This record gives sequence, structure tokens and C-alpha cells, in this order.
Amino acid sequence: MQKNEVVLMFSDIRGYSRLLELDEQEALEILSKHNEISQQLISEYNGNLIKRLDDSILATFPSVNDAFLCATDFQARIKEFNLNRKKPKRLLVSIGLHKGEAEYRFNALAGEQVNVTARLQSMAEPGAICMSGCFYSAISRMIEPKVIEYRDISIENIEGSHNVYKTLSIYPNEFKAERPVIHQKSDFRYRIKNIEHIRGSGTSFLSTTLIALTALCLFILLAAGLQSQQTDDQAITLINAWFSAPATYFALIPASLFFAALYARRKMRAVFEDIRDVDRILAYIMAQLGYRQPVHRKGFLLFRPEPGNYFILGMRKFSARVDGNTIILQGPYLYMSRLIKMLKNYEQTGNTKIN
Repeated sequence: MQKNEVVLMFSDIRGYSRLLELDEQEALEILSKHNEISQQLISEYNGNLIKRLDDSILATFPSVNDAFLCATDFQARIKEFNLNRKKPKRLLVSIGLHKGEAEYRFNALAGEQVNVTARLQSMAEPGAICMSGCFYSAISRMIEPKVIEYRDISIENIEGSHNVYKTLSIYPNEFKAERPVIHQKSDFRYRIKNIEHIRGSGTSFLSTTLIALTALCLFILLAAGLQSQQTDDQAITLINAWFSAPATYFALIPASLFFAALYARRKMRAVFEDIRDVDRILAYIMAQLGYRQPVHRKGFLLFRPEPGNYFILGMRKFSARVDGNTIILQGPYLYMSRLIKMLKNYEQTGNTKIN
């Protein structure tokens, strides 16, 4: 599937859940005004609204200049809207700007660049804009934005170090610019649209069971051959005696199923309602399952078991690819089933423990 370079803007209303708690009706009116302003400005600056996610928006633009001017005008309009509003009930927005190669799948924008843009947004203070290095360097010199540069920043679950550029907040005395810090969270809130198993590489549960059964039978044949050399019994006699005993099958079949549960591979696709924190959610759940923080391998996230869990987990790894709001994950059959249960349970209860 062909990838094209896109210019992305991701914005989010900061503290919207608090606004809902203070006055739900007023919060909905603020959201309506936010949507009205954002829609008007995106159209005015030749942008395309890709998706609206409750109090967040994802949009693309034909150029970085259009995206930056839209973002700055967005903050200016919001400040104007807040003139006669008290602090607890103001509309505060943070914005992330980025550009890179992405692709459209099923009429939705997908790829790592979407996650980068969402991460940049989370680094911006309320009323501020945070830009990636490639976005900032592409802005026309005619604009000359006033920014603070932060070098060698880690963007969670995105490989390498990055330079990011932040504008001052529209309320600079209240929200001072700070060096971005990755915050580890365990209180994610998310909604799952769909979880399904898909065909992937590796052997199925049935195939792995048959392979394990064959390997165990060959082991028995080898053991019969070795014992026949030490005794006067013929190997064929030992084999007939062993395979005619019910205990042999009571041992072979459960052992084959056990090895299949550990070594068969399963592939899963999980689609979330929101693109925010999707990779963080996965890293957190995998940590509860006994895996380390992921490493990057050729565009994939690779999860390895903690040292103490190598034998428990059958020394099997999980590989994951995060595309926007979708995770495609491949791993051992037994632990894939458990992971799905944990994802669903955490969505409903906020707890990873399965009763």
C-alpha cells in the first residue's frame, strides 16, 4: 500500500472531564463551540478534518504553513472566546503538529506518524503548540514562529531521540513551557471497537499439536531403540508394549496440547475508538502479563518476557504494529487469549486482574 507525505494536526481540549464534572450542559456547549471554531478554521486554511474523537480532532493540511497558521489562529480564537469566562470553565486546547509518511486504510489515516502527532500534542502546555523537528524546519522563513527548542527528547514508544519546538501558551504566566517528560500512566480509559483474530504467519494450534505429538512419538521410538541395546528385548516389542498401554496416550495427548498452547502463534487485531495512548495501553497491559517494555525492530514493537518468566512463557515473544487506533499483535496462543481478556476487563473495570 502506497504511503504519502502528510501534514498532521492533532488537538485536544485539556481538562474536559473536569468541565463535565462542573457543569455537563455548559461543557457540551463549550465542546460545540470548539467544534465550530475548529471546523471553520480547518476549512479556512485548506485543511481536511480526518476524525473527531470526542474532545479531540485529527486533521491534515496541504502544507506546514497552512497547518501552523491554522493552529495559531485556533489558539487566538479560543483566547477570545475565553475573555469573559472564569478560569475553571475556560476552553483550553493543546496542539501537536507533525509531518511524515502515512497511508490511508479503509478510508482512515494509519501509521506511526499519527501516534507521533498525538504524543506531541500531549507534550504541549494548555494553550500551546508543540511541533516536531521535521515540521518546524519546513516552515517558511516568512513566518518565523517564536518557539523554545528542546533537543534529544524521547517520544514514548517511538524509536530514537527527537528535537521538538514549543510555542508559549496563550496564558504564559499561568502555563510555563517545560521540557517534555514521559509520564507513565496506569489509569488509561479507552473503548474498544473490535477485537478479532486474523490469519498470520506461524503454525496454528492444531498444526503445532500434531508437530508436538510427532516429536514425542519420535522420542519414544528413540528411547525404545536405546533401551533395546541395553536389554535383550527387541525395539519393536518395546514399542508395541508401550503404545498398547493407555497410560502412554494419557501422557502424550496432554503433553502435545501443552506444547501447542505455549508455541502455537496467534494473530489479533484490536481497534480502539481513540488513537490516544493506544501504544501506552498495550505496553501497560503487557507489563501486567509479565513482559518488558517494548523495543523497536523494523517498524514493530517487540515484547520480550521478563527474565524470571522466560520458562513460564515458553521463551516466546510478542510482536506488535500500532497504526493509529489499531494494534496488530502476534504472539503465543495461550497468552494471546489471556491478553484479550485483560484488555476487555480493563476497559470495563479499570483492573487487569481476571476473576
